[in-house]
Amino acid sequence: MSFSVSSQSLTPKVQVQNKDTVFCFTIPQSKVIAKHLENSRYCDSVLMQTESEIELLHQLEAVNDSSLLIMKMKTENQQTIILNQETIIGDLHLKVQQTEKKLKGERWQKRLFALGFFVISVVAIVK
Repeated sequence: MSFSVSSQSLTPKVQVQNKDTVFCFTIPQSKVIAKHLENSRYCDSVLMQTESEIELLHQLEAVNDSSLLIMKMKTENQQTIILNQETIIGDLHLKVQQTEKKLKGERWQKRLFALGFFVISVVAIVK
């Protein structure tokens, strides 16, 4: 594993062995480097967890948005149904009024017919 850590107090001793350059640290310096490595692992795990939580939040937001869209569509459909029902009720009310007027007219015709028949009957009997 290769890591780069820099600090003012972590100056390694540079040695050349078999045509390779090697950096040598003391034990206290190695402890500091180990702490830095452990901190970066912790930060990486926190970053990964945060990214997964963000992805979950995005998924929840998408579900919420689709639920809101479905509810809006249902509301619009219900408003259309209510409007249609109100129109039907208005038409039925108009028909009821027209039927009542027609019945009143027929009642008056029946009464006039009965009165006329009675008068004609009385006149025929009297003569």
